[in-house]
Formats: sequence, C-alpha cells, structure tokens
Amino acid sequence: MKQKILLVGESHICSQVAYVMDWPDYATAKCLAEVAKYQDCQIVVCALKRKSKTLVKVATKGLNLKYLDDLGRELDATYARNNYATDPVKVLPKKVLLKTLRWWYHGMIRRQFWLHKVPARYLRPSELLLRVLFSPPTDIVCDRVGRVCRVNPDGSMTGCITGLLLPFGNIKIQKPDVVYNDARARIIKLSSLNRSYCLCNVHKCEFANRNIAPRFKDLPPQDHPVVIELALDETCNLHCPSCRRTLNTGNPDARSDIEHMVTQLLDAGWLDKAGSITLASMGEVFYSPNYRRLITTAFKRKQIFILSNGTLFNQANWDLIKDQYEQIDVSISVDAATPETYRRVRGGDFKQLQQNLAMLSELRQAGKINFLEINFVVQRANYRDMPAFVQWGKDLHVDHVWFKQLENWGTFKRKDYVRNRMVVKNKYLAPELYAVLKDPLFNDPIVDLTSFQSYLTNSAKRYDKRHK
Repeated sequence: MKQKILLVGESHICSQVAYVMDWPDYATAKCLAEVAKYQDCQIVVCALKRKSKTLVKVATKGLNLKYLDDLGRELDATYARNNYATDPVKVLPKKVLLKTLRWWYHGMIRRQFWLHKVPARYLRPSELLLRVLFSPPTDIVCDRVGRVCRVNPDGSMTGCITGLLLPFGNIKIQKPDVVYNDARARIIKLSSLNRSYCLCNVHKCEFANRNIAPRFKDLPPQDHPVVIELALDETCNLHCPSCRRTLNTGNPDARSDIEHMVTQLLDAGWLDKAGSITLASMGEVFYSPNYRRLITTAFKRKQIFILSNGTLFNQANWDLIKDQYEQIDVSISVDAATPETYRRVRGGDFKQLQQNLAMLSELRQAGKINFLEINFVVQRANYRDMPAFVQWGKDLHVDHVWFKQLENWGTFKRKDYVRNRMVVKNKYLAPELYAVLKDPLFNDPIVDLTSFQSYLTNSAKRYDKRHK
C-alpha cells in the first residue's frame, strides 16, 4: 500500500512542492499539532528546518518527518547521478562570490540567504527550489516555459530561447520524456507556473504580457510539450552580423548527432503528440540538407510551423512541402525594408526575397498557408526601416508583424551590443528609437511590440514628460 503524504505549511507552498516532487495525491495541514493520526504518513514540512517552529508544534520523535532541507539533498543527489554533460552544476568563482554575496559565516558563504543575487546557472537544484518557492509573483503572464520545448544543436532542451536562463537537460544523454519531466525540469517550469519568473531574464522576454488576466492555470506534469522548436542545425545561406560572424555551410559530422536526436524524439512519440512543430529555430530550413530531409520525409503530421529567412522559399521549395501537410504556418525573418539596409544587416538578395514574399502573400490569401508572419530584429543599423516594414506587412496582407529585441549570440563585444540594442540602462529605449515608435502605424493590430512593452512605458514617462 502506498504511503500517505501529508504536506504541512501554507497551501500555495505545499501545492508547489507537490508539483516538483510529482505527488498527485496528498493531504495538507497548516501546522503539525496532533501526532496520533499522522503515524502512518510521510510528513513533509514545507519550510527549512530552522524556520519550522511555527509549523511543528509537537514532538517529532517516531514520526516519518522531512523538511525542505531533506528534499533538497535528495534533489541534489539525483542531479549529481544524472550526468548532464552540457549543463554541469557549476562552482561559483571566488570573485563572483565576493562581489555578489558579501556574506561570510565561519569562513563559508551562506548562499541560501542570498539566492536572489546568485546567477541561476550557479545554483544547485535544492537552491533553485528555494528561489522558486519563495519568490513573489509578478504581473507578467507567459505560459511558454510550461508549453514549449526547444531542442538545440548540442542536444540541450530549453523552454525558451530569450528569457529562460536554464536548460531542462540534454537528449543526447537521456530520453526526452525523462529530461522534460524530472524534478529539476519541474522546478524550472514551476518558475513560470507560479508567475514569479525568477529564473528568467524578463527584460529580454519576447513573449510576456503584463497587466492582463492569466490565460492558463497551473498544469500537472506533462509527458510532452505542446510546442516543439527544432534548432538542430546551424547551417544557413546567410551570415547576419547580429547572428554569426562567418558563413556556416554545414558540418557533415553533425548528421549522425542530428539523426540521433530526431530518433530520440520519434521514439518518445513527441513529433506525433505535439500540437505544433517549428522548423527551424536555428539555421535555414531550405538550405540545410538535414532540415530538407526532415521536412519532406520524417514528419507524418497535419501541421508544421516553418521559420525561414525567405530567400530560398521559392515556388520549387513550396512544391516540396505543399502536399505534405494540411496546415502550414510561416514566419519570415527579414530585419529590413530597403535593399540598402538588408544588404547591411543580412547580406542576401533583397529582390529575390521580395518575390518570394509576394508568392507567400498570394498563398496566404488563397488559404493555402494558414498563417503568415514577418519579423524584424530591431538594432541601430535598421530601426529607421520599422515604419516602412509595417507598411510592407500591410501590403502583403500578413497576419502578424513582430518586432524583437537584439540578442548577443557571441557576435558583439559588450560595448557594441549595448549600443546596437538601443535600450538605455535596461530601463528605456534610446530616444531616437522611441521617436520612431510613436508613429501611429505601430497601433495597427497586426503589429507586435510585446518585446518592448516595459521599455515603452518607461520611455513615455521619461521623454514625454520632458516635452510637456
């Protein structure tokens, strides 16, 4: 007979502990005051032992009792046994410790008092758990971490590419369903479900909405993600300065790794169960032989989301996929509205891109494409093209015009990145960018400025006040 589980403490903390430990059936109590009826239970006090006096008001001798300290040690031991080669538990460098924590006790750093100051990548699972449990909720709503899983070229799996700071694990080492549903992965997902987002860089989030009612409820552990983003191959026909320093024409040795990862996903049934699959979040889908093979032969499903730079999305490549799927959604990364800017930020054939986008627009209007989006990474080299880009989207009758923040993928020095990103002190937009965004064109419902929403609010207070 399975032992009963009693969680002692505040109900919202108890429910989160149960989620992380995968305990679907449990009872709760506000405090441990009566001993007799708990003799046959596994009792977990949802607090650190030294802080549990208000919750434990009886002698605990003879009880099967645990505290968060005990659960944390179990999580750390399990994580240490699972050799996450690409995501080891890192030791915080001494200089970082001294700079970040500034708290000494008998010659040791008491990190638990300063978890909010320690970078998440340096925390053990036990420390991640404490940070997530006791971080206050925010006014942000983003259900991406609990729904999406991105598979990267090194096999790491993440719930987001821009905001989330930690991967779930690696499918080169373990099966996808194990990586996605172990306790550490549930801690990461819980940081979204409890709306604290304490493991995210919310300033860089492209998907969060603020000051709106939640669109989702706390979910039980899922055996697979709703959305899978495949970023298995970096091969691309362009070498945009914001993305990479050199042209990546492909690595033949990577094919076996990619095939292994795809096999792992197929064996787990994820590519059949997922509601949506995005191909490809990294590299060019019509240039990489690996992606071309996947998109034309590997998937036996009704729907797919294609992310492309558009330069190769011509009639011939459309003919390759048009009869493979009942529903095809398309997002084209453009980053410019004029040939001069496109040559500077992308280096491709702008005239060919225009022809391909015109073809995709016709397919969308004919109902052969279900959804058409164009997106634009805002940077100092192209921000003046933003109004023309919106108008181009309207002329093409696209469903969505998405503006995104510039990320540093190792292509910029810190000083250059800060300048090109056009966000001042991580609080407000550069004045010249804010002036552009005041154009009424950006009020069109097809325009998405979610990535800049908090900066726009701060910028309005800063700049508009000066002109009153």
